[in-house]
Amino acid sequence: MTAIRRVRDDDARAVADRARRVVRSAAVSQREFAARIGMEPTALSKALNGGRRLADRELAAIARIGKVSLRYLRTGEGRPPTAPDDPAVPEARRRADAVDAEVRRAQILEETARLIARRGFHQVRVADIARACGTSTGTIHYHFPTKGDALRAALHHYAERLHQRLEAEFRDADGPVEKLRRLIDVQLISGEDDNDEWSVWVQSWNEAILDPALREGQREIYARWRRTVLDLVHACRYEGMATDADPEALTSRFTALADGLAIQVLAGNGEMTPTRMRELLLDAFEPHITLR
Repeated sequence: MTAIRRVRDDDARAVADRARRVVRSAAVSQREFAARIGMEPTALSKALNGGRRLADRELAAIARIGKVSLRYLRTGEGRPPTAPDDPAVPEARRRADAVDAEVRRAQILEETARLIARRGFHQVRVADIARACGTSTGTIHYHFPTKGDALRAALHHYAERLHQRLEAEFRDADGPVEKLRRLIDVQLISGEDDNDEWSVWVQSWNEAILDPALREGQREIYARWRRTVLDLVHACRYEGMATDADPEALTSRFTALADGLAIQVLAGNGEMTPTRMRELLLDAFEPHITLR
């Protein structure tokens, strides 16, 4: 039985290799090829890398779009794929591949961040990331040479997402006080995405304590977040609030409180809920800035 299974696995790998050759010979990007055969790009990538078997209907679609016979895909017999004659195709293909590579990196980054957030930095192996992404460990190492690089990338991923959300919230906010209220709401842990974001943030603190190499990157990200709060405090002062207060001290009080409360929520402290966290943060700037 083991020998039969080995033969079947070898056959499946050979089919995947031929399918990959067909896709690579097409005049369109892998993402576009996936769309034309009705597959998700990640599913096609996983199949071409041997992470899953191609179904009969998928093989038939690849043969049709790739202009090869189904017999070639299954057995290797028959005419192999040929690159198009159009001289413009190579350059167009290179551009498409560049786009695909960027999309692929984004997918790997998102999966890496999610795994670290939910399993823990030290519990995630490179092999786990590769399996989740349907690719090889070599590909993961290409993007993130070390696990520290993966953690830094995950932190940047969530930090960028946080600031994009803040920008969207601030766009139609009426003044700095309303922006502070919305900033507090964005900080609350109200779902899996918020939990993931805070989980990576707290883990990065812990790792920075133990590994000085991680401290600079974390300082940069924290400085950007702190500057957002400080700018809003200064905007409130410009409108006549907190004129007798130290903006730096107010900012430090708020950010420290937000961080500490979030840790309590993450740790499942029954006395600290997102609702309670919000109430306490609304009072963080009192008596200098009233948010209620």
